[in-house]
Amino acid sequence: MTVVFRPTRAGDADAVLRCVRMLRAVQARIERRDCGTGAGGFKPGNKCAGGGDGGGTDSGGGSSGGGGDSSSGSGGSVEQAKPGDGPLVKAARDEHKKALDKLRKNMEAAEAKGEAKFQKAADEYFKAKDAHYDIAERAGKLQEEHAILGQKLGADPSNETLKSQFAEATRLMEDSFSEMEAAEKVMRRADAKREKARQEMRAATAIALRKEVDAVNKEDGTQSRNRARVEEMMSSPDRIASQSLLTTDTANFAAVHAQSLEIAARPVVAQEIKAANEYALRAVNPEIHGQAMTTPISFEESVRAYARVKEYDHDADSIPGALGSLQTRGSVTRLAASDSASTHLHEMAHHIEFSTPEVRQLTADFLESRTRGEQQVEFSKKFPTHGYSEDERGSPDDFKKAFIATGHSEERAEVLAHYSGKRYGTGSTEVLTMGMELMYRDARAFAAADPEWFDLVAGITTGRILTRTRRAKKSQIPFRDS
Repeated sequence: MTVVFRPTRAGDADAVLRCVRMLRAVQARIERRDCGTGAGGFKPGNKCAGGGDGGGTDSGGGSSGGGGDSSSGSGGSVEQAKPGDGPLVKAARDEHKKALDKLRKNMEAAEAKGEAKFQKAADEYFKAKDAHYDIAERAGKLQEEHAILGQKLGADPSNETLKSQFAEATRLMEDSFSEMEAAEKVMRRADAKREKARQEMRAATAIALRKEVDAVNKEDGTQSRNRARVEEMMSSPDRIASQSLLTTDTANFAAVHAQSLEIAARPVVAQEIKAANEYALRAVNPEIHGQAMTTPISFEESVRAYARVKEYDHDADSIPGALGSLQTRGSVTRLAASDSASTHLHEMAHHIEFSTPEVRQLTADFLESRTRGEQQVEFSKKFPTHGYSEDERGSPDDFKKAFIATGHSEERAEVLAHYSGKRYGTGSTEVLTMGMELMYRDARAFAAADPEWFDLVAGITTGRILTRTRRAKKSQIPFRDS
């Protein structure tokens, strides 16, 4: 069934069409990363037990994440975020300044190679989209004329002139619908081509991050300890959480576990799991964050994503069952069937924060410094339609710039900025989780808009700035100073 959306009042069509064309023309020029498939953000109001709030799709794109939320891209000049490193983060950045600067430069160069290809694909998509809109507009008018003639013929069924006009109107309407369906196929192919180009750029920046991970581990002499085992465990069916982690209702263990396995096996869900794993295996250091990367996952049809975390020493090799078994974990990630790869990574970031003491210190230091002096905002009052509970609050700082630079609308960026500055009594933050989503969505734009925040996130995921953790890990000495 084809549904045609069109203006309802005479005279509206041309004005609406002109406005839409103008907006799309502007968007096509300024948009370098619209929020398409796979670039999900968080779902407001998601509750978390022990770790922090969960992620989810950002705008109406189903399990793949994005939809039409983008109004601007990362092109052109980007206003820098205000300075705000706390003493711990500043010391870490200063110590590794040369490596962090090189990472940003390498990432820029890697992504730039695919820029022209992406822009060409984006132009083709918007051209096809405009063509489809024009055809749909004509189809709507023909459908209306056909309906009017049908009413007249119903009132005068013997009128041969009306019969002839109605038959011709039927032919024209059917032809227009066929033309519209063909245009829709062209538009879908163009969108798939654009998405492929976007994924290639994302992969290029992830490869640059992987090179940094390898460089860190080569310096530490730890490059071959955990990677193979982590890769194996991430793709293992056993990673779908053991029954004991899913529910305290012993009578429903088998049913809950079976449901989780069934959801995980769905093609769309499996695709998001695969996308998250592939990105994580490039952007996250398995020699340092293997524990978080292999956290068991459970699925439900509809649930607010959250990370239930158990605090671990950073040294996963010394923890009983840490990398040896997925069935003895005290941590679990719970996700909905519709959650995107971005949500998976969001929750992984919560586990990274709580499995490494130094990470908690750095994220707390960063958030405290960036939001010092700001009044905390109650989310339920600021965003009454987003489903926040009364105890959720935080400070937005100028995190908004990074979200706008990566393609979020002004309104959406405002919500995401507040959420990034959310405060928890547990010591958890959303600094790393939301930064991880930004890095997955568009690492280069993130780095340009807020280099301090990007350096913190990339420095943690690659392990570059985790000086004490790396030193302890290299020597297999447990690191506990929190």
